Amino acid sequence: MKKMLAAWVILALAGGGGLMCSSSRGNAVDFSPRISILPKSAKVFAGNSLQFHTTLIGELGPSNVRWSVVGPGSIDSNGLYRAVDVPTSAAIVANAGNGIADSASVSIVSPPLHNEPLVLSTCYSDGTVNVNSARNFALSGALSVGGRAAGIAVDSSSKRAVFAVESQIVAIDLRSMHWRVSAPLPGVRFSEIARLGWGYVAATDNNADAGHPGVRIYRMNPLGVPVLVSSVIAGETPEGIAASPDGRGFYVSNINGNSLMRFAIDATGRTTLLATAKTAARPFGVAVDPLRHVVFVADNDTSVVNGARARPGLERFDSRSLRRIGGMISTGSKSSLPLGVAVDPTTARLFVTNEGAGNVAVFALPQMRRVATLPTGLTPWLPTFDPLTHRLYLPNARADSVSVYNTRTLRSVVPDFATCSYPTSVAVFDAASPGGK
Repeated sequence: MKKMLAAWVILALAGGGGLMCSSSRGNAVDFSPRISILPKSAKVFAGNSLQFHTTLIGELGPSNVRWSVVGPGSIDSNGLYRAVDVPTSAAIVANAGNGIADSASVSIVSPPLHNEPLVLSTCYSDGTVNVNSARNFALSGALSVGGRAAGIAVDSSSKRAVFAVESQIVAIDLRSMHWRVSAPLPGVRFSEIARLGWGYVAATDNNADAGHPGVRIYRMNPLGVPVLVSSVIAGETPEGIAASPDGRGFYVSNINGNSLMRFAIDATGRTTLLATAKTAARPFGVAVDPLRHVVFVADNDTSVVNGARARPGLERFDSRSLRRIGGMISTGSKSSLPLGVAVDPTTARLFVTNEGAGNVAVFALPQMRRVATLPTGLTPWLPTFDPLTHRLYLPNARADSVSVYNTRTLRSVVPDFATCSYPTSVAVFDAASPGGK
């Protein structure tokens, strides 16, 4: 298989959708048939849609779940609820026949207050974006755009979030929670997003072949619609991306090309390739330490690809020349599968998510001395560092949750809070910040 997602994505998605449990004759275990709606108690921003799902338990014959709504709004045959434009509430009903049904409540809510700091998480399963308060982590609301939602970035100055959904880029106005979407690009599957200078954003296309457009540069038009500005030739399967501190450059990892690239971008959106470096197998997450001029790359090398020769770990490169610094650094066992990287420059700490081990390896900089291991939920994905609060946000893809740590104390800030299904990326909106993450 030429295009490969990280190992746990392959395993997680291979099992399909809802949980199916049947009786076990050998152990005389029997489950009464029932159906359950997820989310059970939901909030959707007024005028938006929200995807509902069902979990089927017990021996149910083939059935077509029938969806209905009690109250304002409408719902289609796939469980996509469309909210009205004013705050109110409704009940969602799923009926599997033979008296087997369930209901869930949904509140239609106004956008958050303009000065409210927010945590936004994108979910790969159904294109849902959850919005939580960054003060108390309570759910403010959610919306679904369909497809597979991936990387997300926030520009606090324009109060806008931009995220990837398959072959399109979606921009959300955080003041109204209204969104606009770019034109689709045939054959493209966007993955990660980086915010650049001059209002540009860059998105990697992990469906791209070497020597073909693998990164797309977008900018918002006056109506807030993401418009394609330019295309960038990259390596095989571009995946990770990180911007330079001034937004005038960016770094891209090519997961099947085993390489790292450095690009510059100017005010017109024109890009220039400045340097290329060879990496170990399956480079995924990328992070930049602006104080020490180092780029960190997590190599997700798996036994699925390289068998007993697999060497997952962490690599370092000079951020200007891409000259390699030292050798491979282990983040745990061969089954740890490092995936994402984040840096807190002021505390001189580096954080690497191990999707296989379900933890975060913490290193002291520049010595690369391992100082801690932080537990997470199942399959931690791409970490996000918020410099204003010194918090590290970790989406746990297979746990449908986000973990939050203080990067100074390395203590958990709050118990893991729930998200939509299969979160892979998090962004933070700080109303007081002139920039964004």
